[in-house]
Amino acid sequence: MTLASIHLGPIQFEQPIWLLLIPIAGALAVWMARSSLSGLGTVTRRVALVVRLIVIALLAGGVARPHWRREAKNVTVTVILDASKSVPTNLQAQAEQYIQEASKKHEQGDLIARITVAREAFVQALPGRPEDTPDTQHVGATDATNLAEGGRLGMAVMPPDTANRLLIASDGNETQGSLLSLASAAKAAHVPVDVYLLRYSYDREVINDRLVAPATARMGQNVNLRVLVTATKPAVGRLNVTINGQPVDLDPTSDALGMYVKLEQGTNALVVPVTLPVAGPQQFDSIFEPLPDQNGVIGDSIIENNRSSAVTFVSGRGRVLVLASKPEEAGPLLHAMNEARIETVLKPPAKGPQSLIELGQYDAVVMVNTPAYDFSQQQQEDLKSYVHDVGGGLVMIGGPDAFGAGGWIGSPLADALPVKLDPPQKRQMPRGALVLVMHSCEMPNGNYWGKQTALAAVDALSRLDMAGVIEYNYGKGETWVHPLSEVGNKAAIHRAINSLIFGDAPSFQNFLTLAITDLEKVSAGQKHVIVISDGDPQPPSAQLIQRYVNAKVSISTVSVFPHGGLSLGSGMRTMALQTGGNYYDITQNNQLNSLPKIFIKEAQTVRRSLIWEGTAFSPAVTGIPIESMRGVRTVPPLTGYVVTAEREGLAEVLLRGQENDPVMAVWQFGLGRAIAFTSDATTRWDEAWVAWPQFRAFWEQHLRWAMRPSGSADVRVITEDLGDRTRVVVEALDPSGQRLSFLRWRGAVVGPDNTPQPIGLRQFGPGQYEAFFDSARAGSYMLNFRYIGPPPEGGDAKPVEGSIQAAVTRPFADEFRSLKDNSALLRQVATLTGGRVLDSDPRLANLWSRENLTMPVATHPIWLQFAIAGIGLFLMDVAVRRVRIDLIAIAHALRRGLKGSRAKAGQQLGSLQEARARARESMAQRGDGRAAEAKGSAGPIPVAGRPAAADKAAAKVKFEASADELAAARTNNALPTFEPGKPKAPPKPEGKDKAGAPAPDEGLSRLLKAKKRAQDDMSRE
Repeated sequence: MTLASIHLGPIQFEQPIWLLLIPIAGALAVWMARSSLSGLGTVTRRVALVVRLIVIALLAGGVARPHWRREAKNVTVTVILDASKSVPTNLQAQAEQYIQEASKKHEQGDLIARITVAREAFVQALPGRPEDTPDTQHVGATDATNLAEGGRLGMAVMPPDTANRLLIASDGNETQGSLLSLASAAKAAHVPVDVYLLRYSYDREVINDRLVAPATARMGQNVNLRVLVTATKPAVGRLNVTINGQPVDLDPTSDALGMYVKLEQGTNALVVPVTLPVAGPQQFDSIFEPLPDQNGVIGDSIIENNRSSAVTFVSGRGRVLVLASKPEEAGPLLHAMNEARIETVLKPPAKGPQSLIELGQYDAVVMVNTPAYDFSQQQQEDLKSYVHDVGGGLVMIGGPDAFGAGGWIGSPLADALPVKLDPPQKRQMPRGALVLVMHSCEMPNGNYWGKQTALAAVDALSRLDMAGVIEYNYGKGETWVHPLSEVGNKAAIHRAINSLIFGDAPSFQNFLTLAITDLEKVSAGQKHVIVISDGDPQPPSAQLIQRYVNAKVSISTVSVFPHGGLSLGSGMRTMALQTGGNYYDITQNNQLNSLPKIFIKEAQTVRRSLIWEGTAFSPAVTGIPIESMRGVRTVPPLTGYVVTAEREGLAEVLLRGQENDPVMAVWQFGLGRAIAFTSDATTRWDEAWVAWPQFRAFWEQHLRWAMRPSGSADVRVITEDLGDRTRVVVEALDPSGQRLSFLRWRGAVVGPDNTPQPIGLRQFGPGQYEAFFDSARAGSYMLNFRYIGPPPEGGDAKPVEGSIQAAVTRPFADEFRSLKDNSALLRQVATLTGGRVLDSDPRLANLWSRENLTMPVATHPIWLQFAIAGIGLFLMDVAVRRVRIDLIAIAHALRRGLKGSRAKAGQQLGSLQEARARARESMAQRGDGRAAEAKGSAGPIPVAGRPAAADKAAAKVKFEASADELAAARTNNALPTFEPGKPKAPPKPEGKDKAGAPAPDEGLSRLLKAKKRAQDDMSRE
């Protein structure tokens, strides 16, 4: 109990200083009551004083901020299981079994929560009953251990109304975060941390620590690779080396490619000489293969740490990669580049580079009339990153399968182009109409792939195209999930696709009837239907197929794992062939990845409207002063191009076509440059261009502008491994060996997951620059920098400009460097927080121990209840003093009322007929009395044929008139008045009294006259 907060039983006051008002105000109230309550009775005065004192106590208590106080009795244990790869699988299973066995001993109301942790932490079960055993499965990356994050998440899910303990089941080897910092936070929160040790030790292990290679080299140069291998005990094995995946013969004297090595205990440095015959990035991999020694013992246990990698960038002449689905379409361009002495490599998209490192071999990539479905999603992502983060050049040349007409709308690469692939809003163009029929997809992850294919098709459309989605709903039958309408911003149709349920319809008839009915109503240049199904439904009728043929609407079908094999798939094939569509057959799991490509390709059927073809015209040269347009004043005419929209921002339009459409545009995208030429490079649309004398110079200037600059400086890159971070040091020299200072750098690092992170070099010495970046994940990191600076002294006026590349590799996670557990760290954490090291026997482990626990107290504010009670009693106090309420009489009345209500509740009421009879008897008695009083006076004269209602009305008029006369007589003192409890006054003599009022006889005569008038009136009626 402190002055800041006190509690009296279950009530706690947060500001108890206000409770001093009770004795002070109470004494004042007693003193004032001597005079203010003196007029009351003894009992009433005492009751009023007590009420007043209670009001003072309640109001003072409310100001003191009262809380209802409840102390917890139960305990919650939050278990953190280490799911990283450093813990052997058998030990992880042992830990889970230990927790299940130890959870059997607990008290009523105790709770348990479960969290798994590796690189990230995930909640497997919120606090619940120990009897409920969840199925734990860690879904994140397991190549790192961050026990601190698991502990923080555990403290976040702890319930506040119970005492709490943390239990960490781990080997104690952490690669990220700080478990000691978590211990400090847990100690401050009074949460003990218990530990269950997962003990292990590898006595014989070989670790391929590092492969050292130069960051840069020249083509044809001989370099020495240094492989650093650590062995805990002497071991033997074979060392293999590959360059870009191709093995190097390190032992020409034997049939084996690798060389036999004998490792001593400790670190061993192995030197491997190699020659660099080609330019570009060269990736080296060294693999240690353990062999049994003379005693038959293999000195290695973990195979994941037997590999290391390095990358060397080999300089050479600039090279350009040309990607073309049809090689003949790139012929004129290749001829022009060969004349310009630009080294080129021609490949189809399917055989193009599959990684950023492979793309890094080229200074620019040229895409000649290539559709999006010829590239994988990863290739598109790599091309975008190649330009933005690696600094490469990109040139997209048009054709019927390029830009928006080639399905590139909505693709990752669309962001890298200097034009928008959707047509401009002002353009009036024939649009396409596409209907997707989504039938039951009974295949692995069928609903997922069904939605992905639909989204891919819709994303390939422009905002001016029309699209609709049909599926089978078990309650409504075949129905439009999204009606056929303009795509717009695609948000509505995306929501519709994501809500698909993929019902199983009995027939295609209703599907295709819905589609053709709406397609016949819309105006579109191309109309197309895509059907995806397992082939179960019955085929449509011949009349319906003929209706599609007459409307010129094509149907493409995708048969996915058809039931019954080819027999069902053949029906879908016939449907497609009869309407001029395509048929696709998916029967293998490895074919599922091609589904989005198929839908993108089919969506292009309605995209031909983006192609403009017409009479030859000469594009307008905008005259923007740019190096690539040097010497170009006019260009030959064109007969066609793909319609695109101008991109705002830093993009520059160099050539314009019909209605001011961009024909050629350029811009800087991140570290690289991109060019878009919406016409083609063959004689399809620009026959005059191929024969143009400046054709070679035009393309040479644009390609050299887009290519990554080689640089004029001698730049050396050095990397230093700092654990989860890497330090990069760059030394820049001019050709004469002088250090280059004050260079401006722009750079980025692309990690193993292709996620770029910007990096800036800071100068720390003459010609020396440094930067740091996060390199915690295993894999290769590509560093790309572009620099520009003032010209060196004594040189020409041209500034220094160039680019450099380097790579850092982390071949395996630090998890696999741990050869034994770190039980010392876990014991230290338990000691710091007041926790325990649990016994290896789960029957002796009391997980819910109350030792060193501070039971939390839950408080609920009740000041409002105090205030309401005080105000209510205050009103009662006012009532007692002002209204003079007899509390004793009220109590007696309430007691009598309660007794009477109980007596009446035990009796039954009489029947309705008896009540009626009593009422009639009472009325009859009153009628007889009135008749006796009016005896001798004339009554109403009955009229023949008048209904009884008229008699009643006449009687009412008579009675009202008589009542008026009687009131008047009383007013004039003609009739005697009587008051209850007083004797009757003697009758006055006839005539007028002393005050001149009429005599009683006179009043009676007036009353009789009034009655006579009433009778006459009724007679007339």
